[in-house]
Amino acid sequence: MTRVVVVALVALFFVNVGVAAASSKQESILMDDSEFVYQDAQHVDARMAEAKALGFDRVRVSVYWRLLAPNPDSKTKPAGDATDPAWYGQGKWDRYDNIVKSAARHGLGVLFTLTGPSPLWVTGTPKQGRSDVADTWNPNAAAFRDFVTAVGRRYSGTYQTAHQQPNAVPLLPPTTVQDPPVPRVDHWSIWNEPNHGGWLTPQWDGKPLVPQSPRIYRGLVDGAWSALQSTGHGGDTILIGETAPAGLNPGLTRGLHPLRFIRELYCLGSKLHPLKGRTASARGCPAKFNRSAFVAAHPGLFGASGWAHHPYSLTTAPRTRDRNRDDATLSGIPRLTRTLDRAFRVYGRSKKLPVWLTEYGYQTDPPDPTIGVGFGRQAAWLDDATYLAYRNPRIASFAQFLLVDDGPLKQYKPRDPRYWGTFQSGLVTLQGKHKSAYESFKRPISVSPGRVRPGRKVLVFGQLRTAADGAPLTAQVQFQRRGSKKWTRAAVVTVRNARGFFTRRLTARRSGSYRISWGSAGTSRAAAVTVRR
Repeated sequence: MTRVVVVALVALFFVNVGVAAASSKQESILMDDSEFVYQDAQHVDARMAEAKALGFDRVRVSVYWRLLAPNPDSKTKPAGDATDPAWYGQGKWDRYDNIVKSAARHGLGVLFTLTGPSPLWVTGTPKQGRSDVADTWNPNAAAFRDFVTAVGRRYSGTYQTAHQQPNAVPLLPPTTVQDPPVPRVDHWSIWNEPNHGGWLTPQWDGKPLVPQSPRIYRGLVDGAWSALQSTGHGGDTILIGETAPAGLNPGLTRGLHPLRFIRELYCLGSKLHPLKGRTASARGCPAKFNRSAFVAAHPGLFGASGWAHHPYSLTTAPRTRDRNRDDATLSGIPRLTRTLDRAFRVYGRSKKLPVWLTEYGYQTDPPDPTIGVGFGRQAAWLDDATYLAYRNPRIASFAQFLLVDDGPLKQYKPRDPRYWGTFQSGLVTLQGKHKSAYESFKRPISVSPGRVRPGRKVLVFGQLRTAADGAPLTAQVQFQRRGSKKWTRAAVVTVRNARGFFTRRLTARRSGSYRISWGSAGTSRAAAVTVRR
C-alpha cells in the first residue's frame, strides 16, 4: 500500500470518527486558583463574569486542607471536632463561600478538588531529612475523612451561619440572625495529582524502591468517599484521579507514570493481573486476591463518577504520541480508558468511567522563553485539542488552565530557567493583555487533515462556547483561497446542541483557509489547509 493511500485512509478514518463518536454535552472547565482562591470577593466576581462570557460551564477550585486547617505548622492537632465546619473558624471559609455564591450568580457550576498540602499535624515524618515535603508526606486518611466531612457539611445546601446585629431596642444586647444557607456544591474530586511528587509523597519507598503513592491515595479516596456519602453528597459527581500526564524514573519524590499509577491503585501488575504475596503487601494490597473483598473495602474506586486527568503535552501539538506508553497526554486518553476498563473487569465490573479533563493548556512566549509557544500556536493547539476531546465520547469535559498567567519566581534571576517555573498558560497576560486564544477560545475551529489531495474531504469542526440555551444557531463555514482576500461561503450549518458543537465534511479543491462565521457572535480564527497532488 502506497504512503499516499495510507495517509488518505487515515484521514478518512479520523473524519468518520469525528462525526460518529463525539460528545455534544462536553463541559468547558476553567481552573485558576490565583484568581479565585486568593483574591477578594469583588475581584472573584469580576473573573466569574468573565469566565461566563468566555463560555465556561464550570470552575474548578482547589480546597486546600492546609489553608483551612487551624495551626497548620504545628505537629499537634488542636483540640476540637475536625468534622465541624465551625472548628476551622468563620474567616477561613469566607474565600470558598464567596466562590460558590459568585459562581451561582453567574450561572457557573463549581468543582471542588479536596486536596493538600496538609497541616503538619496529619503528616508523617519525611525520610532523608526532606523538610521540603513535610506537608505532603503520607497524610493521614482518617484525618482527611474528617476534613472532607466538614467541607461536605458546609456545602450541603443546608448549612447556615449566623451573625450579630444591633437590637432595634436601645440598650438591649444585639440579636443573633441566621444567614441564608451556604450554596450547595455537587461536583467533587479527590486530591490533586497524587502521582506527582509536588502533591503527595513518598511516591516511592523501600529497598528496592516500590510505588507508595497509590497506597496512600487509596486510603485518601476511602476517607473522602465515606465523608461525602455521610454528608448528603452520595448522589453527586465524585471524581478520582486528577492525575498528572507523565512520570519519572523511580525516586522518593519522583512521580509515577499515570497508567502505572492506575494499575498500582487497583493492586494490579504490569499485565493487569492481581498482585499477590510479598509484592502485594509491599504496596498495601491484599496478599491474597479476593475480588469482592477488595471492592467492598474500597467503594470509591468503583463507585466514582469519573476519572479526572490533566493531559498536558506542554511543548508538542495535541496529536503527538506519547513516548512512554504509561504516560497519557491528550493523544493517550484511549490507552488510559483501556487501562481503567481492564482494571474494572478484573474485579467483575463492566462500568466505563468517563474521563474528565480538568487541566490543560499551553504556555506562551512571551513571557516564558523556556517552554512557551507563540500566541498564534497556543490558539491553534487549544482549538485542535478541543476537537480531539470532542470526538472521544468518553471525555466528559475539556479544561483551560489558567485564565491569567502566573507571575515569575522572583527569587531567581530572569536568566535562570527556574524564573519561569510557574505556568504562563493563561488566555490573558499578567499585564492584562488578551492573547490570541482569548477570542478563539469562545469559537474554536479545527480542520483535519491539514494536508489533503484535491477532491478529498476535510472535516471542519467548530464550537460556539458562548451558545446560550440550546436554541438553534446558524453558522457559515467560509473559505478563503490562498493569495486572496475574499471569503466565500462554503456551507451553512444549523447547530442544535446546548454546547454549540458541529462538524461538517467538505470537499477540498484548493489550498486556503476556513473560518466559521457565527453572525453577531463573531468569527473564528482562520485554519489553513494545503491541497497538493
